[in-house]
Amino acid sequence: MAQQSKPIAMACWDLSWLLDRDSRHGAFASLEKVLDETQQRGFNALRLDPCPHLIACPENGVHLDRCELQAPGHDPVEVKIRHSLQQLLQSAHERGLKVWFSSRFVDDSRARRSFVRRPEDFVTVWSDTLALVEEWGYLDDVAGVDFCHHFPAQPYAHGVTRRVFNRSPDRPLPPRWSASAAERIEAYLLDIPRALHALFPGVPIGLSTTTQISEQLRQLDTSELDFLDFSLWLDDDPRYRLASGEAVPMTGLARRLASPVKQLLLDAGGIHWQRRMEDQLQRRMAFTRLRRLQPVLGEGYLNPQATPEQLPRGWAGFTEALVGQAVADGVAVMTPTSLARPHSPWLWREADWLAHLNHLILTGPGR
Repeated sequence: MAQQSKPIAMACWDLSWLLDRDSRHGAFASLEKVLDETQQRGFNALRLDPCPHLIACPENGVHLDRCELQAPGHDPVEVKIRHSLQQLLQSAHERGLKVWFSSRFVDDSRARRSFVRRPEDFVTVWSDTLALVEEWGYLDDVAGVDFCHHFPAQPYAHGVTRRVFNRSPDRPLPPRWSASAAERIEAYLLDIPRALHALFPGVPIGLSTTTQISEQLRQLDTSELDFLDFSLWLDDDPRYRLASGEAVPMTGLARRLASPVKQLLLDAGGIHWQRRMEDQLQRRMAFTRLRRLQPVLGEGYLNPQATPEQLPRGWAGFTEALVGQAVADGVAVMTPTSLARPHSPWLWREADWLAHLNHLILTGPGR
């Protein structure tokens, strides 16, 4: 099995490298500038969504490079997808930056995500994408492939839902999976990495997951996966959600008071909540060790949509402590925080702090 041997500190570019390219105001308006900034902050890899369903040739064999992305919360954006990816890979390669592919299968004007339904469909779009990357000469720069972000969650596994769960993609996944649904999901976990390993044996293939989905995965065969990218969020802790009021419906006034309540909770019991997060980490690490999966920490640790005013005062120390614990426990591939991205400008300006965290990831104990 292919696993990443060198430590990786990932910057969370995801889809924003395509969506925020506005020539005047976008965080990625100058690709060369933001790549230099990423390098200066100590990152050695970019987590990217290459949109494999848009890169791959359709069944009719005619690929149209120009496409219109229709991401939730964004105006439609027209891009030349292959041209844009090749340009980015070339610039990243010149700076010695690796790439970590993870796709959300964003919708487009031709609804091509709807055609990625079966395991063989995922194999086709990813093999086409990786073959093109290899043709360009950058396959060695691909540090890992997460074949579907938070699989099989919505809206990312859009085409899978009706086939596996017999429900509309607009509906959330059932909290418990039937035996037949679990069996179908297991086929994706086995067939996709097995086929991609045969074609690209040096590229680690794995999966990202959520707290809820990771519990379901404990019942399934994960033997073909190289890594498991698990998220680690304080807001997933049921006690924290109950104490902060998020576990119950809130009125407008209560919702406005939620952030100060979280502030008080972290101020009063920061070490307590840190220990509970470390317990979450240990549980996930135990699972990856049992299954011989490389642990990857691609998301965490406090609300990723937060602004500085919404985050508790102790969030920086809280984050640094968790990064240090993950490094000590042997997580070699991770992001210092999900907010470590050019499109969170208030944190992106904290270049020295991000460089400090990335230095810890790359050179910490056992590195």
